[in-house]
Amino acid sequence: MADWPALSNLKALPPTGIASGNLVPWIIWNIWKSRNRFVFEGVSASPEDTLSSSIRLAREWSISGKPEKIEGKKHRLIEVPVLSGTTRIQTDAAWCSARTIAGIGGIIHLPPRNREIQLKMEFIASPLMAKGLALREVMLRCQDLELHNLRFESDSSTLVNYLNHVASIAELHSVVADITELSRRFAYVAFVWIPRERNVEADMLAKRALNVAEPLVVGNAVIAPN
Repeated sequence: MADWPALSNLKALPPTGIASGNLVPWIIWNIWKSRNRFVFEGVSASPEDTLSSSIRLAREWSISGKPEKIEGKKHRLIEVPVLSGTTRIQTDAAWCSARTIAGIGGIIHLPPRNREIQLKMEFIASPLMAKGLALREVMLRCQDLELHNLRFESDSSTLVNYLNHVASIAELHSVVADITELSRRFAYVAFVWIPRERNVEADMLAKRALNVAEPLVVGNAVIAPN
């Protein structure tokens, strides 16, 4: 018969405070975030910190309500003129529901040659989440390029409304928190809605990223599967 450890040596897991829902997706999400922080910033997170963050986000999700619920008044979006001295960036995402993967695309308009960004991402729960992640990844590239005054354009009115504090969506809470933190690293940041017909290039890059199998270079940008 196997010897069982004494009860005094066992550590009880802390209560999560989650009345409903699954904790596993949040753990996967935070492992992925920790991996990105390690790759791009050299910051290593402990397993305990990763689990604690997962529990906190899952608890906030369960309290906030349904993913697609949008709080706040309806807000009519209009196109905003481009301010002089700002760098214009367009982002988009393409999502495959059957495989829960997404391709993200972005264009950083920098003379004399634009930077194109393509990336495939896994374990993406929805197209809205994919669009939020696309914006976050492109913001990281802008930080690497040491840009300062930025105008981010997206054809997702839901995402733009959330970033401009017009709406609140539980599904995007953690991604928007990351975007807000990144925004503090730039001198000026604006999040602007544009019509879909003006976001064709970023949309094509995102759709193409879904089919990328091997890393390759397009212009000044590296196309790499995740």
